[in-house]
Formats: sequence, C-alpha cells, structure tokens
Amino acid sequence: MVRINLPKKEINTFYAFADKELPEEYCRGLSCFVNRNENMDYWNKAKEQNPRTYCLGKCYSSPSSTNEDPKPLIDIISKEPVLGNYLKNGIYSLKDYIKMGGMSSYEYAITSLSQKDVINEVKVSYLRGRGGAGFPTGLKWESAYNQKEEERYLIINGDEGDPGAFSDRFLMEYSPYLVIEGALIAAYAINAKEIYFYIRREYPKSISRIKNAIIEIKNYFNGKKIPKINVEIGKGSYVVGEETALINAIMGRRPEPNSRPPYPTERGLFGKPTVVNNVETISNIPYIIKNGGKKYYDLGFSKSRGTKLISLNSLFKKPGLYEVEFGITLDEIIKKAGGLKRGNLKGLIIGAPLSGIITPEELNTKLGYEELKEIGSSLGHGNIIAFNDETKIADLLYEILEFSSYESCGKCTPCRLGTKKLKDLISKGYFEKNELKEVNDVLLALKNTSLCGLGIGTGDVVFSILNKYGNEVIR
Repeated sequence: MVRINLPKKEINTFYAFADKELPEEYCRGLSCFVNRNENMDYWNKAKEQNPRTYCLGKCYSSPSSTNEDPKPLIDIISKEPVLGNYLKNGIYSLKDYIKMGGMSSYEYAITSLSQKDVINEVKVSYLRGRGGAGFPTGLKWESAYNQKEEERYLIINGDEGDPGAFSDRFLMEYSPYLVIEGALIAAYAINAKEIYFYIRREYPKSISRIKNAIIEIKNYFNGKKIPKINVEIGKGSYVVGEETALINAIMGRRPEPNSRPPYPTERGLFGKPTVVNNVETISNIPYIIKNGGKKYYDLGFSKSRGTKLISLNSLFKKPGLYEVEFGITLDEIIKKAGGLKRGNLKGLIIGAPLSGIITPEELNTKLGYEELKEIGSSLGHGNIIAFNDETKIADLLYEILEFSSYESCGKCTPCRLGTKKLKDLISKGYFEKNELKEVNDVLLALKNTSLCGLGIGTGDVVFSILNKYGNEVIR
C-alpha cells in the first residue's frame, strides 16, 4: 500500500479548502439560487465568497449558511420503510441501534452465509447505485470478488456534492451505525480487509458522528477481527464524487477522473480491486441481508427496485427528506410535499444541477432510473429542486454554467473550455440564433469526450433547456 504524496502546492491548487477549517460560509447551490428572494443578504454573501461553497446539505431551509442548522422534516411514503425509521427516530448510540436489531445482519452474514451467498442476495434484490449511475450493486461486488488479487478495498463515498442533495448527510448524522454495518457486510462479501469513508468537509457533523460510531463498534467487537476503518475528509472539490477521482484523492494524487477500463473493481485503490458505494446504497444492505433480496425486490417496479430517499428543496410547502417507493409519480411527490409555497411550478431539476429539466407537463412520469432517462433527466442522488415562475430560464442556466465552469477540474479540454464558453454566450440573457451551431458543437464535445459526469451532465442540462425552454433562451 503506497500513498503517493505529491507536493502540497500541486494538490492544494485543486481544492477549495485545502489545509483550511470550514469558515463561516454561505451556500451558492442551485436550491439557494431559486429561493434567493427569501434572504438576499445570504445570497449576495454567497456570490461574493471566495472560495465558493456549492452545497451545505441544508437545501430544505435555503438560502443557507453555516450559522444555522435546522432539522429537516423526515417522512415515509412507502408501504415498507427500509431507511426511514432510522432517520425519523435518530439513533445516537450503538446500544440503541442494537435494541432495534442493529448489527444482527452483519452477525448473520459472517456466521451463516458465504461471501457468494451475500453477493447473491444483493443481486436478487436488484439494488442499484443510489449516487447517480445506477449500476447494479451485486454485479459490482461480484466483479471485485472474482479478481485474482487477494488485497481488496471498500470505499464509502460520502462526498455528496450535488447541490440539492442531503440524504447521505442525514444517514451519516442520524444513523451512522446502519451505514457502518452495511459497509462491514460489503467488506465481508468482497473480502476487503480495509474500508475507507470519504466524507465532504462541508458535513462536519457527519464526520464526527461516523468517527465516534467507528470507535463504539470497535469496542463492541472487543478485539474480534473486523476490517480496519479509515475516515478521509474532503477538501471542497465537486469532481471527487466521481469514483476514480475519489480513489486518486485518497491516494494523495490530484483528484482527477481516470479513463476506464480498467474499472475500480479491477484496478482501483493502490492498484487493487476496489468497490466504491455511496452512503445510501450501502445503508440498504442490512435490510436486504435480514429480510432477503426477494423482499427488497418486491418493493418498487420494473428495473428500479426498493425505496429511494428524496431531498425536496425549500420552495415546497413541506421541504425535507422523504422515503418513497420507486414507481411513485413526480406529481404524487409534489402533492405529498404540499405543492409550492409561492408561485406556479415552472420546472423540476432532479439530480441537480447537471440533469435535464422536467416540465409541468411531464409530472406523470414515474420515479425510476429508465423512466427519468426517457424524458432527458436522471435520478442522481434523488434531490428534487423545484423552481417557480419567478425564475428566468436564462438566469437559471447561467447559474448552472457558473457551477460547471467553477468546478471543472480542467483535465478534459472540452469541459475546461466548453463550460466557460457556454457561460459567456448566455451571460447576455439569451443565445442568438447564429450562435446555435457553435453551442451545439460545444455540447456534443462535452457529452462525447468528457471523462466524468460534470461535462456530460452540463451537456444534458443545456440540451434540455434548448429543447424545452428554447423560446426563453433563443433570439
């Protein structure tokens, strides 16, 4: 195991918060933008702030800052809650978690199931990644398990950087033991002897809760052999959420995405087979092992199984965190949240900010990976940002491109130059018709040659706006 420690000056130029404690901050995320009229003082401070902060995980009370930390509404809209009860009640000690049946799934897995049995249950459940890509979790684990290398790693991605998302934050804060139990089961399944949690610096309470829970769990096992668990703290880079960039960050390299193949399950952390799962994905594992993959599969529909945590922004009357079953329509979610607290709905961005916009005419769409893709959107972390008729589409697009150009790591030339070019073109409030060929060329380059979702997603959202709101942004 070799950590490649590049000179600090080379690493620190990449990060917003390298070697810095999190200062008093104001959020410039998209949720805060669409609700900025609630507190223009906060929004203006966010715009002036350098370095910028693009999400504090407080989108249910935006515009937000580090000064306040209100509790969100947490509700369950599923016939069978998988995660919601842990979130609604909050579990603040290992003793209380064990009273709720906690750690029994891990004990059962390591005493009664082979590694292949565990992987098979996850495959039967058809659990898919909850961080955006939606790759089947069981297949990812199986790929790592089948590698010849004996040294393997598990990484839990707690770098929830998509503005509008806060599900992972509250899983780590309200039920860290559930997250860690899921990680222990995954490590057993793939035969990983070491686990890394990578948690964004903007979530200080998540960091402390996970660290304290690790200590409690180590003491609980009292010398019994469990994987070593490490906690790495992020430094303010959005692209670190991409799994190969995340691996580079842990290894002490500049956290830029790599070309694939090889995939991390083949050659990942320190060149060894590595599974990267996000926090919500891994939190589903104890339920699957306890109840069986079939029971989990019975929730949801089609190729989207189980439940999903949905983050609703503060423009809803009842913003907060909802556990819903896949198959619910977007319109049903909006009604459960009481509709908007002001104005008329103009659109939704799911998996914001780099995802196609959904119009009011598309609200009968079911929540599902393929169903959202069919209308030019994506699930992402399940963050839903509503915007009303106060929002000008050109202003919304400019703010999205500000985010993309600021967060671009610069490795891909189309992303480094293309995001800035698009931002400059829309800065006047519209695209001119004679600019559309250039715009289209940039978008195709972004979608076809970007190494990670930042460039690809930027192309998706601009294409979506041109197709659905072209009358507002083309002259």
